[in-house]
Formats: sequence, C-alpha cells, structure tokens
Amino acid sequence: MADLKYINNLLKRFVDGLYTRKDADDLLKHFHAGKYNTEISEAMDTVWEEMEEDEVSSLQHQQYREEARLLLSRIRKPEKRFSFIPYLRYVVIVAVILSIGWGGFRLIRSNQEKVLTYTEVHVKNGEHKRVILPDGTSVTLNAGSYLRYPREFITDVRRIEMNGEAFFEVTRDEEKPFLIHTKDADVKVLGTSFNVKAFDMDEQLTVSVQTGKVQVDLPEAMMRLLPDEQFVMDKTKGEFQKRNEDARLSTVWIKGGLYFNRTPIRTVVNELVRMYNRTIEFAPGAEYDDYIYGEHDNKSLEAVLKSIQYSTDIKYRIENDKIVLYKN
Repeated sequence: MADLKYINNLLKRFVDGLYTRKDADDLLKHFHAGKYNTEISEAMDTVWEEMEEDEVSSLQHQQYREEARLLLSRIRKPEKRFSFIPYLRYVVIVAVILSIGWGGFRLIRSNQEKVLTYTEVHVKNGEHKRVILPDGTSVTLNAGSYLRYPREFITDVRRIEMNGEAFFEVTRDEEKPFLIHTKDADVKVLGTSFNVKAFDMDEQLTVSVQTGKVQVDLPEAMMRLLPDEQFVMDKTKGEFQKRNEDARLSTVWIKGGLYFNRTPIRTVVNELVRMYNRTIEFAPGAEYDDYIYGEHDNKSLEAVLKSIQYSTDIKYRIENDKIVLYKN
C-alpha cells in the first residue's frame, strides 16, 4: 500500500505539471514491471493529451525522437499482457522530460556557441529600462537588473542571460524556442508574456505567467506553468512549488508598485534598496526570518517601512544616509 501511495503522489505531480528525472525513471520502471498499470495509464493519458496540445519546435521534436530511441534501445519490450502502444507513449513522455526538462537545451546549446556579438544592459537602482531584442521581443527590466543577449539570434535557440527582474513579451517563433538563463533556473517558451524575478542575491526566485505556456527547468526537475500560475523557489532551502497567482500582481513594479506574498524580509529589503536607491542594513544580534505580505501602490519608502513595522516586530531608524532595521 505504501508503494501505491508513492506512485499516486508521483502521478499527481505529473498531472500538475511537475516532473523530475527520478519520477520519470520510477514510473517507467513500475509500468514495465506491470505494477499499477491502470493508475499509471490514466495519468499518462492526461499528460499525453496536454503534450499534444503544446506547440513545439521542430528542434524539440527531433530531441524527443532521439531520446525515445535511446530509451527503447536500453529497455525490454513489455509483457504481452498489455499493449505496446501506450507503453511507447510513456517512453516518449519520459523522453520529453529527460531531453527537454534537463540538459537537452544545455547539451545542444554547447554545440551552438558560435562567434556571437553580445549586448549587455545594466539598469541602475531606482530606474526601469525597456529593451527590444533582435527578434522583436520586448523586455522591461526592473531596477538593479542585468541582461545579456546576442545582437542577432543565429542559433536554433534564442538564448539570453539575466540577473534581475524583467517582464517579457516574447515574439513567437515555433522554430526557435526562447530561453532565459539565470543562475538557478532556465525559463523556456515559444511565444508568451511572463515575469521572471531572479536576482542572484535574493533568497527567492519566481516566474509568473500572464499569457501562454512557460516551462521552468531546474537541474533535476521541470515545471510547466499556465496563465495566472506562479513558480516559487526558496533558494535557501532548495524547495519549490507552483501556486495560483493573479499575473497582474507580479508586474505592479512596472508602474512603481510593490507586491509581497510570503516574501522573505531579506528579499524585500533587497527590492527596496533597488527601487528607492537607498542603503538599508540589518542590525546584528537578531534573527530576521520574517515573511512579508501586502501590496503598495506608489508608496514612499517610509510608508512601506511603517507597514513592515506594523505587521512584524521589526523596527527601523535612520542613521545619517542609511536605514537600519532592528529588533528589540
């Protein structure tokens, strides 16, 4: 029974759009062994239908086929007690996970490192900047952000790098997926609009989808997101989740607003430093593990600090040109 419970948990994650390499291997092994075939078949059929609705590039199709061929060459055909056709489907699903969810793009892009000329964009604290990429994609960068992109997309993947926060409106190109590389995760799409917040120094990484579908790739996991869904990663704990979130809230910063939803206080302070271009420090001798909630519409820094003071036991004082947060 414990084994079945474990399988059911795996299947729920598959249907929810969260895949890990180990999950994929375990499900294929159980199906091959003839265990829990009914449960696995129903869940895999759901995933298969979602995959058929996805619009993927010819490059992705090529990777799917190659990974499936390699998988089939390593495993025996299933017993005659169940059809080989659904089994083949599940091999293809696992192939998608293994080739695209991890390493697939990392492997192919290493072969595509041609001589390219790059443009780098640095946004100062207290400022925003809008950039149009060579393919027409619009990128609105938040304060303190960094973006690096080729002056021409000549490889099979439109790959850019960023450290910061940006709202993307990606020009659709079914033959050239758009990939955003950050220190902790990769974000991949064909054409959609979404917000990525991935500052190296922050404790939290988020991806929020406004339109279309977005895929977040981690070293050993993959998550697919739909509109008004958000990927949240706690980098200090190595934990991540998908939650429902009004996409509008993730972009209030474009109009000068702030929005926090269980945001670590240190990440909040980093954002305040970038937005208001002020020095803010934590006084020693206390634990600052608070989480902050709330939306602020074009408020002053003092108004935001008072809100934090009201909702937590954190207080603040001004020392010359810097702000110090402390606890009694």
